[in-house]
Amino acid sequence: MSSAKQDFQTAVDKGPSRDEREDAIDSLAASGACDKLAILVQMGGLDGALRRRALNSMANAGCGDLLRTLAADGGLGEPLQSDAESLLDE
Repeated sequence: MSSAKQDFQTAVDKGPSRDEREDAIDSLAASGACDKLAILVQMGGLDGALRRRALNSMANAGCGDLLRTLAADGGLGEPLQSDAESLLDE
């Protein structure tokens, strides 16, 4: 089993396959690594689909407080910003 640090590195590294990167994000969510998921969501250089997966994972991993902070700050840019707000409304 990999650590949150390893999963984070896999998610941001362009070398692993898309599936491996998505699995790493899922592992971060399963381990409750809300802070690392939040960093992924805010990373401008990360593929939009991976950022969205991290955002959705935050909603499912019990990261509500941090998700609220991200949505309130308004720094995600569209459409992630509206996605974050929608997740809070669910």
